[in-house]
Amino acid sequence: MGEKKRRHGEIKQPSRWRPWLWIVIGIGALGLIAAIGVFQSSQTSFEAQPLPKRGDANLLKNVQSFPSEGTEHVPESIQITYNTNPPTSGRHYGRETPGGFYVEPRPAGNLVHSLEHGAVVIYYDPAQLTDEIRQSLTRFVQAHRDPWASVIVVPNPDPKPEAPFILTAWTKMLKLEHYDVPTIRAFLAEYLGRGPENPVR
Repeated sequence: MGEKKRRHGEIKQPSRWRPWLWIVIGIGALGLIAAIGVFQSSQTSFEAQPLPKRGDANLLKNVQSFPSEGTEHVPESIQITYNTNPPTSGRHYGRETPGGFYVEPRPAGNLVHSLEHGAVVIYYDPAQLTDEIRQSLTRFVQAHRDPWASVIVVPNPDPKPEAPFILTAWTKMLKLEHYDVPTIRAFLAEYLGRGPENPVR
């Protein structure tokens, strides 16, 4: 009988160390979750990383340059026409458009004033805007709030945009067939904060 009891005790022995096993597994799982979180954070925060002094020339080969159409201020009652679509310079209204993500089109005359101040305006085709892209664009906006180096994201008012995403700076334009964070960062690095009125970079 004693031998049976000992054997019975031996069978039950694992129950005394099983809680430690679960603790080890739990700690390992928490470590894995933390590692995944750090990895995802490093990936999604790319938009907020400091910009290099210049953009990667290989990513900016398709940037178009246009002659300046002037910097004259005009009353907002005047309808302005521009030589490029979207506009990249020219006469504009006295108020600029603050940096931000907009779901409604903004007046071109105010956007051009922002370009003069060194802003980059990103036009998006609402039909091509996914939640992931919206979040990425919002991170760009949040990372660049300087009044002389802001990012403005607006829907393209053109019912048939020439590209899903169009980046503009003063006298510059880049059309993107696909959303690409490295290319947008390169454009910002090259042109953000370098408007004609008060360059800050």
